[in-house]
Amino acid sequence: MKQRLFALALGLATCGASIAAPTINVDVLGQVRNPGAQVLPADARLSDAALAAQPLPSAYPLAAAWLRQADQLAQTRLKAGVLFDLGQLEERADRDPDGAQAATALAREIDSMPVTGRVPALLAARNVEAALSQNRPLADGDRLVYPPRPATVTVMGAVAQQCTLDHVPDQASRAYLSQCPALAAASRDDLYVIQPDGHVEKLGIALWNRSPASTLAPGAIVYVPLQASTLGQTAPDLNEEVARFLATQVLDAPGVSL
Repeated sequence: MKQRLFALALGLATCGASIAAPTINVDVLGQVRNPGAQVLPADARLSDAALAAQPLPSAYPLAAAWLRQADQLAQTRLKAGVLFDLGQLEERADRDPDGAQAATALAREIDSMPVTGRVPALLAARNVEAALSQNRPLADGDRLVYPPRPATVTVMGAVAQQCTLDHVPDQASRAYLSQCPALAAASRDDLYVIQPDGHVEKLGIALWNRSPASTLAPGAIVYVPLQASTLGQTAPDLNEEVARFLATQVLDAPGVSL
């Protein structure tokens, strides 16, 4: 009897040992020494993928992006809502031709942008390993993208055309506006800065509401919002929603398709 029980216990132990531990698949792309798919334990965290990928010196950790499938649906809805509101403004061309012109140009730009699933995250490999609160769990299908460091700032929104300007260290955000002519429907009171890590800041630029100087990191976006009179009751939250969607975008990384 004891022999049978021992044999049964041994069989169960052997069977348990043969069952593989659960894993997840994560892609790490861009400026890393070990690009491509990683098979990680199911309880893996951001630092596990970052350390295994080994970002290169050419990587720009400030703009590194964590893309999650779980967040794509909400961002798809956000993009659809922005395009719907812009369409509503376009239909008011008879009452506000300047606003309709700005809405058409902005809709074209937003429509061309992908839904990425990007969420804010610290992705400098050693830093995220040390920052316990930011070393968040990964999920199957996640992607990490490490782009190279750019040397430009983008100005877009209610402007005659999107401008890609040389980044100037310590230059205030509003100084870039003089190089990118605004449309008649542009706000003269505010602008939005989207830093390459996805942080969004609304800045006052008029004499009555001027914010303290805010400098931009390379790769930042300056969004010139539509003026409040153009938005009216049709799309009062449009500028905030556009800025939120722009924060989900990822800097170009050669060989990476989103």
